[in-house]
Amino acid sequence: MYSEPSEFYCTSCGKKGIPIVRRNGSMRKGGHLKKLYCLNCKIQTNHVEVRPFTEYDFDKFKIEYEYGNFDDEGNRLLTIGELKEAIRNGREKVKSLDTSGASR
Repeated sequence: MYSEPSEFYCTSCGKKGIPIVRRNGSMRKGGHLKKLYCLNCKIQTNHVEVRPFTEYDFDKFKIEYEYGNFDDEGNRLLTIGELKEAIRNGREKVKSLDTSGASR
C-alpha cells in the first residue's frame, strides 16, 4: 500500500521539487531532509519533505527558509523549537520565499 505523495522543497532556492510516493512502511516524518536533484538549481541539494496531514507543513518550511535556518549544505542550523524561540527573541528574516514558484 502506498501513502499520499510527499512534497519536497529545496533548502537552497525554496522551490517545489518532484513529489515522491512512499510505501506505508517506508514513510518518513514531515520535515525529513533528503538529497534530491533540484530542477531549479540544477544540482543535488537537500530538500525538506512536507507530508499532508502532519505536524510539519508548508508554512513551517516557509518559516525555516525565510529565517535562514539551513546552512550551505542544506542542513538545519536550529531545531524547529529553537528557531521559534529565536524568532520570539527578535531574529530577523534573511530572505523571502517566492510563493509563485513554490506553490503548494
